[in-house]
Amino acid sequence: MTETQILVFPLTRRVGKIRAVAATLMGMKTEKMARAYRMQITAGLLNNLGRLGVATVDQHEPIFQFWRAVHDEIAKNLEGAA
Repeated sequence: MTETQILVFPLTRRVGKIRAVAATLMGMKTEKMARAYRMQITAGLLNNLGRLGVATVDQHEPIFQFWRAVHDEIAKNLEGAA
């Protein structure tokens, strides 16, 4: 028997989502609001990966990479504003 492997579109390639999340986070007025928004986005991404059949143990790295891409986008926007 062979093991089935699920390949999903990389979260780091979802440029529109990354830019939208970065822009929303940059517009947040308080850290509490930003934290709640990050939790909401993370929960949604985890739910999506789970529905696609990605094992829980395999969900953490794509989520980490997504947030790294969001952080890079924020940094890029801040550099451009200076």
